[in-house]
Amino acid sequence: MSEETSKKKENPIIRTDDVSVLSAQAKALGLSFLPKAPKEIDKTLFALISEDTTKMYRMVPFRQEGDTICIAMVNPQNLEALNVLRFLSEKEHKNIKIYLASEKTFSDIMQYYTGTDMALKKAIVSLKEESEDIAEIKKEKKSNQGVETFQDTPIAKLVDVIVRHALDGSASDIHIEPIDESFRVRFRVDGILRSQLVFPLEVGRAVISRIKILSNLKIDEKRKPQDGRFRFESEDGRVVDLRVSSLPVLDGEKIAMRMLDKSTGLSDIEKLGLCGRNRSILEEAIHKPFGIILITGPTGSGKSTTLYAFLQILNKEERNIITLEDPIEYYIEGVNQSQIKPEIDYTFASGLRSILRQDPNVIMVGEVRDNETAELVIHAALTGHLILSTLHTNDAIGAIPRLIDMGVEFFLLASSLEAVAAQRLVRRICEDCRVEFPLTEFQKNHIQELFNAINPKEVADYGLDPKQPIIFYQGKGCENCNQSGYRGRVAIYEVIAVNDELRDMIFDHKVNETEIQKAAARQGMMNMKQDGILKALKGITTLAEIELVTEGKLLVDAE
Repeated sequence: MSEETSKKKENPIIRTDDVSVLSAQAKALGLSFLPKAPKEIDKTLFALISEDTTKMYRMVPFRQEGDTICIAMVNPQNLEALNVLRFLSEKEHKNIKIYLASEKTFSDIMQYYTGTDMALKKAIVSLKEESEDIAEIKKEKKSNQGVETFQDTPIAKLVDVIVRHALDGSASDIHIEPIDESFRVRFRVDGILRSQLVFPLEVGRAVISRIKILSNLKIDEKRKPQDGRFRFESEDGRVVDLRVSSLPVLDGEKIAMRMLDKSTGLSDIEKLGLCGRNRSILEEAIHKPFGIILITGPTGSGKSTTLYAFLQILNKEERNIITLEDPIEYYIEGVNQSQIKPEIDYTFASGLRSILRQDPNVIMVGEVRDNETAELVIHAALTGHLILSTLHTNDAIGAIPRLIDMGVEFFLLASSLEAVAAQRLVRRICEDCRVEFPLTEFQKNHIQELFNAINPKEVADYGLDPKQPIIFYQGKGCENCNQSGYRGRVAIYEVIAVNDELRDMIFDHKVNETEIQKAAARQGMMNMKQDGILKALKGITTLAEIELVTEGKLLVDAE
């Protein structure tokens, strides 16, 4: 470290998180300024300075550039801290580069410093030295004191750190699973599973037990699946509910946790990605006094999120809204939400019979799973209720034959069904690193054909020019998206309005998918791929995402 740095004038550092003020202060001191914690931090450098020293002097190493170690400091004029860095420089034969950092930036980097790696090491050491740890966890179950008990045990801290890092990384799910005599932790971020760390077997089993305790599950029951949930509050006040599922597998138990972040709030239909004709049809349908609106798609495609967005629009004082859910994912003030419990014979079907006596205007049924539920949904719609529900089919067209297969009468379905939508989730391009994506001639020609087939009015409704050149985008990767090029997700839709033509077809038993497809085309339906292409042309997502989600493959140059 240079003598010049250590002999800076002792001007007091302004204690503020104001970026402009700190930037000016750093410039006056001849130092670099670190506005926020980098996404990529070299954790191996943490071994250079003890945690106690780091906290005492408010300085932490975060990156190495060749022979130079980068240090973030809250007060780079602290002479004792500078002496520590001088000693470090001589000991490691490295140069030191100091960055002025705010308290928040320092704290954000320290989260990594005291993160999963450190917590894991402490847990391993603790389990080796004190075999009572697992006994303590079992004792906690008997104590019946909930979340607050044994928060200071290494395993409890490790679970806390895992959840906190998943929350900070905007993960939607956490998977903890046995693999090759160890346990692996993976986070699902923007629909993609990414490995985070690996536990030794004994640590993994203790982590599983800890999570089962928090979720009020039986820790000694490992032969059959269990479901539960618990609430987690981070240091900055963010609250997240975790929906927990345990599953017996070959080498033990697997835990999957769905993150339901209360701080993000519920999405509105614009943020979801509903545009143009699709949005008009669904908005018109949900304002009708009765009828059925179905959202279809596989698990994890955002169906429930779309229904919640509709409920927010309908949630007025003059309406009585009741939901039957499995499970309740988000709480909506003013809506009566009910959790079904099949173990006590409280199912969608039995619940629907009961809530019809509650004088509802709008009913949301989590899923139409069987003939009994389907018939009750039809009956409710025909007796003056608006029904919102989901169905597992691959596309919107397949919903009608699926309901017929469930045993619904043709004439009842024709009289009650108002609209069917299918959806998938695709990743959004990171807005901070979006660049133009070059197409091959084959790709240009293929996409141009698809684009030309879309109604020009629909193109204009998306805010695009029907005569514009075909230009797509991609994310090149940056710190804000963890070098992935993507950040967040958006839905792509296809929507069918059940008009007079479709009602007549259902009355006449003409419900094969080919005939329905032709009728949908005549009413101007765009399929999910076309909706996705328009979103890609707007720079919201990539062509690769649309191809993978709708076709399961990339568009290759097949000249």
